[in-house]
Amino acid sequence: MGSWQWNDQQKPSATVGVRATAGIITMKDDPQAVQRPYVFVRGYDSHLHVNWWDGKAWLWSDQGTPAGRTVLESVGAVTMQDNPSAAQRPYAFVITDDSRLWVNWWDGSQWNWSDQGAPAGRSVREGVGVVTMQDNASAVQRPYVFVITDDFRLWVNWWDGAAWHWNEQGTPPSRAISRPLGVTTVRDTPGAATRPYAFVITADSQVWVNWWDGGKWNWSNQGAPSGQPVKKGAGIVNVRDNPNAADRPYVFVQGFDSNLYVNWWDGSQWNWSSQGAPSGRLILDSVGAVTMMDDPSAFTRPYAFVITDDSQLWVNWWDGGKWNWSDQGAPGGRILERPGEVVTMQDNPSAVQRPYAFAITDDSDLWVNWWSAP
Repeated sequence: MGSWQWNDQQKPSATVGVRATAGIITMKDDPQAVQRPYVFVRGYDSHLHVNWWDGKAWLWSDQGTPAGRTVLESVGAVTMQDNPSAAQRPYAFVITDDSRLWVNWWDGSQWNWSDQGAPAGRSVREGVGVVTMQDNASAVQRPYVFVITDDFRLWVNWWDGAAWHWNEQGTPPSRAISRPLGVTTVRDTPGAATRPYAFVITADSQVWVNWWDGGKWNWSNQGAPSGQPVKKGAGIVNVRDNPNAADRPYVFVQGFDSNLYVNWWDGSQWNWSSQGAPSGRLILDSVGAVTMMDDPSAFTRPYAFVITDDSQLWVNWWDGGKWNWSDQGAPGGRILERPGEVVTMQDNPSAVQRPYAFAITDDSDLWVNWWSAP
């Protein structure tokens, strides 16, 4: 039988603690290889660091900073593939102390820092998230990085295959963007082009999405749960009823009542569902969401991880027939102080997926709550 485990990933160094996570990915050296987690963090030295699994052991690497700059905020991380059989290459996007977007990326032999700049006349305020786009299932992946600028407008920094561009996505009609929620991509079939969806929260605590329909960009009002304004995001996943089905987004949010809600697409319309909270508890913060597959031909099942007001990790998960809350606890003798991020692992392309949920404890260590294979 498999079981849940807690593991102390420690700090980047004896003197540098973890301030916040900055993106999480899994790496594959080839399409048949085991996935290997890379967890990017911002240290108290304002450097970018990565905690990564080399196949045998966990290692910390100091990615440093762009020359003359410090890392102020994170946007997110993705992996790139030059073709479907190539090795994956990490790209971690951050905002520096001069309010510009930078990327720390692996070219196949070394790490590089590249200045993505900022929209003309604007400063980058905070990140919404990053996704990769594919024109078809065999095409090269292309990053799309969504950010909010100092005038509270949505912008995207995107790669067309030859050059980087900045595009203004604007704001929802007659609304002001208040804070980010997250991003995802949607595929109508497994071989179709990916279509970006960038979710934000407006000043009236409503959820809006800026999405590409294949021909143009649209703004759509997702609203809010009945009678409950939206406080912040809690993770976005895509659910598939089978491996050949269309993607269906599930957008988890936290309400001002400290409960969990999900805005989800059933294939024909959007719905709001209340996930509640663990019995007797309030949700303090979110860690993130993933989908699980029991085997490559199964449907996907959402798992949303949160931290409650007693500093415990909980997961709200779908077993195929109903939603459940499970108490993941906390590391012995420690308090979960800040959220991290969550990812799934596969030991091979046919294996069951296994969640890894990262969080930061009161001593500024990075910890992971993970499911071990049977």
